[in-house]
Amino acid sequence: MKERDYYFDNAKCALMLLVVFGHFLRPYIDDVLWVHSLYTWIFFFHMPAFVFISGYFAKKFDEHGYLQKITKKLLIPYVLFQLVYSIYYFFLYDKQSLELDLLTPHWSLWFLLSLFSWNVLLLWFGRLPKRIALPMALLFGLAGGMMEVEKWLSLSRTLTFFPFFLLGFFFQKSAIERLFAAPVRLVSLFVLVGMFFVIHFGFPDLPQDWLYGSKSYDTLGVSESAGIASRLAIYGASLLMMFGFLSLIPSRRFFFSVLGARTFYIYILHGFILKYLHETPFPDFIMDVHGYPLLLALSVAMMLILGSKPVVRLVRPLLEWRWPNWRQTTT
Repeated sequence: MKERDYYFDNAKCALMLLVVFGHFLRPYIDDVLWVHSLYTWIFFFHMPAFVFISGYFAKKFDEHGYLQKITKKLLIPYVLFQLVYSIYYFFLYDKQSLELDLLTPHWSLWFLLSLFSWNVLLLWFGRLPKRIALPMALLFGLAGGMMEVEKWLSLSRTLTFFPFFLLGFFFQKSAIERLFAAPVRLVSLFVLVGMFFVIHFGFPDLPQDWLYGSKSYDTLGVSESAGIASRLAIYGASLLMMFGFLSLIPSRRFFFSVLGARTFYIYILHGFILKYLHETPFPDFIMDVHGYPLLLALSVAMMLILGSKPVVRLVRPLLEWRWPNWRQTTT
């Protein structure tokens, strides 16, 4: 059996922690400047890096049965959890009627639709030389802001983040390993810290909607030319921070590395807990005691729970359509 690449497990684990932590921070970004800056800093690179890694692992796109495999892995869980979230929101928000819209993904489920679409796009882009494919993907990403599709079928995010997915697809591990050189890691650390201060002091009012990839230029209140220029600048900063982050990831196995193989479960499930907590007095308590560091500890705890063997065993039939053998441990 081929040994797992713990570098990518560690990277996905760290990125998943940033996803959960970022979602925990969301209710406070309008009231506390440094929380807004930290939230913005995270969103500059955590989803681009996740998308990049997803593209890196899509190199078998042209194998027989690949499309059927990703349909089962992504679209079936999407439909199922779109229904589950609709029912959950019906009770959580005390709605008058149950609303089920399969074309507009709930919250974090957009990633499943976009990931499926990126893999389908590889059927064409993956066969082109990268000197042609990557500029075309960049044009797609810039053009996405001109369309008023926004959250419908996650098309806006699909187009916006596609350049990162395709870049990851064309990347080889040897190229990533060049990031591990000590001078590169030192520079990366300065870049990531420096970008936080640039965001905090230079762009304290930067609307976070720019980083979601789900808004058109018109919705963001700028012209198409200004929107294209802004998105290009964001692409550049995101690439710089993404590679800086990836260069700092260790490649050996740790006790938490296993969570990197279970990020799909954590990603899908953490919304149920977060949405509930945000409807309780919990956010007011955090603001009253300035307990924002506590949110990081809660994020770690949530990952440990949702990525645990019992939870994975319980949810696996819904996400992978594989029924567990309760006598065996979960990988």
